[in-house]
Amino acid sequence: KYFFDEDGRIQNIYDFDVKKKNIILLGDSQVEALMVENENVIHNSLYREINGKYNVLNYGLSGTGPSQQLEILKTKVDLKNIDTLIHFVFLENDLNDGDPKNFNEINRPKVYYKFKNFENYEIIKPRVYNIKEKIRDFLGHFELYVYLKKTFYFYSSHISNFFKEKREVVKVLVNDKKYILDNEEYKWTQLEGSIYQINKIAKKMSFKYKIIIFSTFEDDGYLKNREKFQVFLNKQNISHSNIAPFLKQLSSKQKIDFSCDGHWNENTHQAIAKYLKKELKL
Repeated sequence: KYFFDEDGRIQNIYDFDVKKKNIILLGDSQVEALMVENENVIHNSLYREINGKYNVLNYGLSGTGPSQQLEILKTKVDLKNIDTLIHFVFLENDLNDGDPKNFNEINRPKVYYKFKNFENYEIIKPRVYNIKEKIRDFLGHFELYVYLKKTFYFYSSHISNFFKEKREVVKVLVNDKKYILDNEEYKWTQLEGSIYQINKIAKKMSFKYKIIIFSTFEDDGYLKNREKFQVFLNKQNISHSNIAPFLKQLSSKQKIDFSCDGHWNENTHQAIAKYLKKELKL
């Protein structure tokens, strides 16, 4: 079972204390973690690790990237009471999630930020909430939508190879360690623009901002994306940590994810909570 609170966040196992400052978590399905026992999801694990010094609030949401996470921060989070914002950036996923062209009518509607540069952007609102979306919401009550979508993908690929090009656009070629990213300049602009705007909010509201980086291809020796991202973060004076070495060390001792989909298991969530406490000196 998984649980949401009245604000749509992954539920806390403790009572919210209005007298305490908040630690905010942003990220995608790895942070939302519906597949992990609620008491062990990263925010609840971190709350235990820091002995309840702060409220720890989980705004992780499956299928989101920095554009949507920027919007969540601006519209859903109490900015006045933040001590620290911890932002998990899953680099290759987030680069692709910033490009609306990677999605089609099958995907749920999302908001997007379209950056010309770090300071100038337009907001692309989600599609209209029509009959199709109402049907999707109805199916959502039965946890069927994702499975139906995957079924559609499966048969589409076998019938017409419709998704063949999409699968081949982003991949690692093991022999020469070359990573191919289509529409690269645009995707980097969207990622960096979103991070820049989040950091701008952090400066304005005087809270700490920490990015936790994970690059999918770290173990394959392809470091270009992570290194490029760190150059940007250093220029912006944004505090960041590369979690890959920690996860690699952890994986040598135990299974860190679910075999079916690669999401972190509950032991990993608890271990990362310990990592965050130490890394952020909480």
